[in-house]
Amino acid sequence: MTSGAGESASTTVRATAIAAGLAHSCALTRAGRVKCWGDNGHDQLGNQTTGNRATPVDVSGLSGVTAIAAGVRHTCALTGAGGVKCWGANISGALGDGTSNRRPRRVVDVFGLSGGVTAIAAGFDHSCALTSTGRVKCWGSNRFGQLGDDTTNDRWSPVEVVGLSGVRAIAAGGFQSCALTTDGGVKCWGGSTGDAPTPVDVSGLAGAATAITVNCALMGTGGLKCWGRDRKAVDVPGLSSGVAAIASGIHGCALMTTGGVKCWGLNDHGQLGDGTTVDRSTPVEVSGLIRDVTAIVVGDFHSCALLRTGGVKCWGLNTPGQLGDRTTRDRSTPVDVVGFGVAKATLAIVSRSVRVTPARVAAIKLRCGSQADCRGTLTLTARRVQLKLGGRAFSIAAGQTQTVEVKLTARGFKLLVRAKRLPTQVAISYEQPAGGTTTATQTITLVAPQEKPKSKRR
Repeated sequence: MTSGAGESASTTVRATAIAAGLAHSCALTRAGRVKCWGDNGHDQLGNQTTGNRATPVDVSGLSGVTAIAAGVRHTCALTGAGGVKCWGANISGALGDGTSNRRPRRVVDVFGLSGGVTAIAAGFDHSCALTSTGRVKCWGSNRFGQLGDDTTNDRWSPVEVVGLSGVRAIAAGGFQSCALTTDGGVKCWGGSTGDAPTPVDVSGLAGAATAITVNCALMGTGGLKCWGRDRKAVDVPGLSSGVAAIASGIHGCALMTTGGVKCWGLNDHGQLGDGTTVDRSTPVEVSGLIRDVTAIVVGDFHSCALLRTGGVKCWGLNTPGQLGDRTTRDRSTPVDVVGFGVAKATLAIVSRSVRVTPARVAAIKLRCGSQADCRGTLTLTARRVQLKLGGRAFSIAAGQTQTVEVKLTARGFKLLVRAKRLPTQVAISYEQPAGGTTTATQTITLVAPQEKPKSKRR
């Protein structure tokens, strides 16, 4: 069952990093906490339940996080102390706690990795960690040699990848893992055929790589090269330069130096974000993402982007809610994930008809949204004659309703008394936390004070 309301969806926070698994997504916040959404059948959201969530929920008992990685059915976090913690499915020892026991509603420490780790990656029931010494350790499922220890034995705690040193970045996905070495070379191990239980070189790079996924490399020239089972890299058409970052799996996406995003590959659920479900053999622009993107990730059938504002947008398959937009509808163009970005002030005019007091006071009721305080000015204008009736500054706390008393001008009050009922424009202008102002108008009716009944003469 999917819940449409996240535990903390009413507040807005800035995301600093994102991760995507098979059918769930996560974001790291500026406060060092983690929020996840989507499929939760294996506790991979970490919120001490197994119900799917269509909006972000907090990972329980986790703080001080500096990086995150999402596998198919589990999630891991790197702490500021250099330790690794994981939660979700512990199939084949994917959580690395020395067992393969289910760990419901628990975030567990990865055995032997309490410090000294600089990066993490997660794949299909396996995970890897890059240490400060430039070596790599992996754990979990090893059916296809994806742990790189020259065996196909599952490992419930980390083992060192054979013959690998001088590593500066790692990647894991599906049934394989890869490493970027300090000289710009790329080595991978595992794979769906199980032909490489130890690292082998990716050929055809013809230069130094600067970033990797399990099947693509970003080159120092800003171009992109990708490979298949033969691990021979070829150029991606249309991406020979201008690429800043990459994310790839069954489909791929590239973050451009312009801040825009281009994707290619399988598109049966709209995961390329171009407004269609047509597969693409060459990159196409993601609709609406032409600037201000700082990071991208891809799951199996969905994609997400981190914005400069700290907001997150996702698109593609959404059956268990992995797009985080309060729905379970697939989206072929990006939608905002609820609760991320810069807090926004919102203000509603509650009053529709207001009786003015004999002291010329009109009490206008305003409601401030839950994200930020509302500060600004309110102005009343008689619509038909465009006569300003009065104005007043206001300050309303987030989530509160307040009555703002505006004293009408003498001229305006006389007009109201003659007309009895006066159509009036309420204009509100209020500040935004990130700068700028929002303005809105609405028509209400001002009603003249009730006349006192005349006394009868005897």
